[in-house]
Amino acid sequence: MVETSSEENETKGKDKVLSKNLMEDIFYAVTKGLGNFGLTAFADLQIEGRENVPIMGRAILTTISHNALRDMAIISQVTGRRVHFMVHHKLMKNQMYGPVLKSLGMFRSTLDKDDTIPIDKVFHYLNEVGDLVAMTPESKLTPEIQVKAMAGIIKFAVAGKAPIIPIAIYTENAKILGMFKTQGLRVKIGTPLKVEKRLSRPKYRDERYELAEDILRIIDSLKPQPDNELE
Repeated sequence: MVETSSEENETKGKDKVLSKNLMEDIFYAVTKGLGNFGLTAFADLQIEGRENVPIMGRAILTTISHNALRDMAIISQVTGRRVHFMVHHKLMKNQMYGPVLKSLGMFRSTLDKDDTIPIDKVFHYLNEVGDLVAMTPESKLTPEIQVKAMAGIIKFAVAGKAPIIPIAIYTENAKILGMFKTQGLRVKIGTPLKVEKRLSRPKYRDERYELAEDILRIIDSLKPQPDNELE
């Protein structure tokens, strides 16, 4: 009797997890669909380079984020796959946004150097699930902090055996329905970058930081240069 009861409880537990995962997948799909409609209809969203995002397997998507919520909505449109975002811990604590973001599969950033929960989340999604993870330093950070953040992403890429995919998000003048002027949202996805394993070692810190600077420059170079921007 005890064994049967234990097996039944285990089965019910698994069923609850599957049901929860299904509901989260449906919620993500619906939210993504609504986001696609809004961004396309009202912001003329155009994406270039979708083929650079793998249809299977792990990868880290990164950009320099000017608006965290907007950029999450945009990056989720670059692939038909689910993207798990590392979100600033203050945003996850927000009573309005936090529960919604968590239901969408987002997770908070680290609170301090001893906080390993977000790190475990990254490795879970990359190594165990083989999913896509997005980590996007904010534009309001100083260049030095942006480089440091990108160097941290490089270490995640090494440990997770995942390529880093640079993404540029920018705006240019556009028209909705050929009539209404707006700032159209543009996304350009760069070529996946494979990271050498040795760069995670302390003695190669300088090279890791050099690569971080290079990735930031690549993201910037994906945007149109001033002479090429639309008037």
